[in-house]
Amino acid sequence: MSVINQMLKDLEQRTPEQGQVAMPVVISHKPSTIKIVLISLAVLVSFNLLGFYIWNLQEQISSSELKIKEQVQSPVANVSRELPRQLDETLTPDRQTLDRQEPIPEKLSLPEAKAELAIELPQQPIVKEKVNLPEPVSKNIVAIRQQVQPVPIKPKPISPAQVNPIQVKTPTESKMSVSRRQLTSKELVAQKLVRAEKSIKINDITKAEQLFEEVLIIDPNYKQARKKLAALWFGRKSYQQATNLLSQGISLDRNDAELRQLKARIHLQQGQHKAAYDTLKVLPTLKQQEYQVMLANVSQQIEQYKSAIQAYKILIDMQAYSGRWHLGLAIVYDKNSQFSLAVTEYALALTKSDLSIASAEFAQQRMQALGE
Repeated sequence: MSVINQMLKDLEQRTPEQGQVAMPVVISHKPSTIKIVLISLAVLVSFNLLGFYIWNLQEQISSSELKIKEQVQSPVANVSRELPRQLDETLTPDRQTLDRQEPIPEKLSLPEAKAELAIELPQQPIVKEKVNLPEPVSKNIVAIRQQVQPVPIKPKPISPAQVNPIQVKTPTESKMSVSRRQLTSKELVAQKLVRAEKSIKINDITKAEQLFEEVLIIDPNYKQARKKLAALWFGRKSYQQATNLLSQGISLDRNDAELRQLKARIHLQQGQHKAAYDTLKVLPTLKQQEYQVMLANVSQQIEQYKSAIQAYKILIDMQAYSGRWHLGLAIVYDKNSQFSLAVTEYALALTKSDLSIASAEFAQQRMQALGE
């Protein structure tokens, strides 16, 4: 400002030319403060905008770097999670391999086993994603990605001698196992009896006999198998085998009337009346109609009238309404020369309504003959 004032003073001291009017010069002695304030405000606003822009740019760069770091670290985290599982799978041998190898010792701590093993981890490719970032940030991200590379580890072969006793837990596999249960003696007997009955139905007598014999080997006291086998042998006229089989059953249970009847029938088939009588006389008081009828008939054939009389009396006690038993007893008395008792029984037989016409005529004829 001092230079401007000096110039103005020099102009005032000069002489004005002729014909020219000197123009007055207005000199402002007060500086303009408004312009200075506006300039200052403009500069301040510019600095603020520049600072906000720089701050916003730094926030975007920081968020981009954080995302890139998370993407880079995710494969590393996957590798760290897969490492224990793969190590356990490597330590767990295949079931079939364990079956073929020698027995594994019992105890080995897992850290020692892992120290002996080295696992080659698969190299997982790192996916590079394209991100629009400033050049310095992208360079840093590429450098981070290059640093994260899986280190391949070559496994060392491990021998059974190097492995300490290890507690290997083989994975439990859910599988269906089929086990064979041993049948009890009763179940086995029932099974063979069913098969024997089927063999009889298809007329396979040899197979049925074999099955009945197997049943008696398992359970000699099984009477039904013994009776059916004896009946099969009796049917094909193997009398001696059937008799021996029935004698064995009678020795086990001497009071079995069915075994005695079957044996007596075999003796009668061969004409052995005395042997049949000896078989039946052991149970003289047995209240069973078929048994007592057979005993009475066999006793008359060998003239054992006392046994026959006792048998008919038991039949009369069992069925007093039947005239057949009175007629049979009268015939025995008649044969034994007990005529008075015979006439009485003939008369009683005629009072019963179950006699046939021929039997009634025979009783009347004998009563008339004995009365004379």
